[in-house]
Amino acid sequence: MKQVLKSVEDHQDISVILLDLDWFKEVNDSYGHEIGDRVLVEVAQTLLQSLTDETIVSRYGGEEFLIVLPDTKHDTAMIIAEQLRRVIAKHVIILDDDTTFSVTASLGLYTLTHGERNCIKQACETLNKKDASQSLAKPQRIPSYSSKRVNRKIPAVQLPHDICQRLICMADKALYEAKGRGRDQVVSANEMLAAKNNNIEALYGT
Repeated sequence: MKQVLKSVEDHQDISVILLDLDWFKEVNDSYGHEIGDRVLVEVAQTLLQSLTDETIVSRYGGEEFLIVLPDTKHDTAMIIAEQLRRVIAKHVIILDDDTTFSVTASLGLYTLTHGERNCIKQACETLNKKDASQSLAKPQRIPSYSSKRVNRKIPAVQLPHDICQRLICMADKALYEAKGRGRDQVVSANEMLAAKNNNIEALYGT
């Protein structure tokens, strides 16, 4: 994720999906952990087959998968997430005794738009300038001068060090909402934030 955030173009959005298999504990309890592991493998293969090579897919937790979609706008990411949900629900697990079953997944999605990313960078730049001005205000040791000119490069504005965790946290909030709504669905953190802001505006008449 850090590499994607560093390499993404200024005009590109980044979308993050957190996917959690529903009622996975019941799979382990009913069929055993070996079958549970097999389900995880088959779901992982399904994800890899359904996504492009540019997409980053990883196992994030016990039955959670983290999916990073570089250069993917929110609407496109929602379509991809819904396709993944359907593909997983349709996939049939076949056991050695011909027993079959399927699993469903809940997905939380968050898109960091290029506009929001630039705002975050500007906020970081402002903080860095503030810190720099405060350090300059303190007594400084007088440097020794030489005839050689020292060229100092101004560091490029960076995103916060915890930016990856922030994006995952937003997707996780949407995933939690999907679970609360009954599972086997996709919820967007962006839409949740928009609805919250609309409610605040309606409440205060702004």
